[in-house]
Amino acid sequence: QIKSHRPRAALVAMVSSGDDFSPPEHRDRIFALIVAGTFCGQLGLSILTPFFPAEAKSKLVKDSTLGWIFSIFELATMVCTPWASRLLVRYGSKPILVAGNFLGGLANVLNGFCWYASDGPVFITSCLLLRVVAGMAFSFQSTAGYSLLTPLFGPGVSAAAGTLEGANGLALILGPIVGSTLFTLGGGADHYGYVLPFLILGLAEGLFSLLNLLMLPKLPTPPSSTPSMFNFSGKALIPGFNCVVMGISLGLLSPTLQPLLAMPPLNYNVQMVGFAFAAICGVYAVVAVLVGKVDDYFEGRQALFLMAAGALMVGWSFLFMGPVRLDVEGHILWELTPSRALFWTSTPLLGAGVAFGFIPVYKQFIGHAKHESSEERDLAASAAFTMAVALGSFLGPTLGGLLSELIGVRSTYTYSGMMQLVLFVFLAIAALRVGRVSRQLSESGN
Repeated sequence: QIKSHRPRAALVAMVSSGDDFSPPEHRDRIFALIVAGTFCGQLGLSILTPFFPAEAKSKLVKDSTLGWIFSIFELATMVCTPWASRLLVRYGSKPILVAGNFLGGLANVLNGFCWYASDGPVFITSCLLLRVVAGMAFSFQSTAGYSLLTPLFGPGVSAAAGTLEGANGLALILGPIVGSTLFTLGGGADHYGYVLPFLILGLAEGLFSLLNLLMLPKLPTPPSSTPSMFNFSGKALIPGFNCVVMGISLGLLSPTLQPLLAMPPLNYNVQMVGFAFAAICGVYAVVAVLVGKVDDYFEGRQALFLMAAGALMVGWSFLFMGPVRLDVEGHILWELTPSRALFWTSTPLLGAGVAFGFIPVYKQFIGHAKHESSEERDLAASAAFTMAVALGSFLGPTLGGLLSELIGVRSTYTYSGMMQLVLFVFLAIAALRVGRVSRQLSESGN
């Protein structure tokens, strides 16, 4: 006897408004400004990656503390997201989008001048506080932006999310390249190399804040009350857990990739770190759009299989990137010889895997939300997705900095790859089980 419960098709129906969906006026302009604002916010996360680790060490910052400076951005994003949801309900989406870009720009400008702070605790405290402000700003941008996707695109929400994440991927490409280039143009560590990237980015974010203020038309009405973050089906835990683990693996690159590339036989300089991130994020930007279209085509029914494929690709990419060195009590059980060919093989695999892992999640959150109105479901799903990504991205740099200090970068990448392979097995089993239940329900219905 099969227990009767809401079939998967009903969850999908909650996401879309069906064939009668009519896009709102000025949709393209609204979406373009959302993408531009989020793009600037992501630049704030990625622009410091190629030069900050080495410069921070010259300011007496340890590896474990460096991980905190990177990851506190995401912690602030996670903690501030519920607050951003409440402010959005009270004031609407437009003021939140404008405030997000303004605060992000201000934090980046001030972060550039942290270089003139004294070494040690003063520099560390200044960086931590300003990264908190930048993380809060990004929570505003992400929560408001994602909550508007369903009103703007209806049944095409995954493709829209893929486009938005593609823009984020483009920001992650350009961030390290722009950061390393501006660092060099500023004269490197001896002159204004640290200051210039933050100053330029902060001014750009301030400009986009002004553009949002002047050009954003009337936006879809937010819900009348703040939706509960606990009113989700238990099935939402699976995509949420996947999102956190994916965020951990991606986040640990920030404090560890530069030391890895500086090691023999790679021996890459700071600028090559930027191009390595560009290779990863370039593939992510392209594949994210394609995965969104695929997820919409299957109406979210194959989301778990897509996530499982992403975990498999990310797992193998980390094993190749390190490359794998499994050492148990002094006995090496499995080791690959480091090479440039192996590293550059792993980078596109990582970018594609992260896209497969992240993109289907947002639609799953909407489908598993049990709120009364569609506006509440959209905002709750937006907040849940932002918090899940932020939690993983907070834990990633923190664990990356700590583990690289304790066991080395290669072993850190090895265990990260193994964690992703365990996630793959879990998601594959869950996907097969859901498919079997769906078939049984279909047969019983006939």
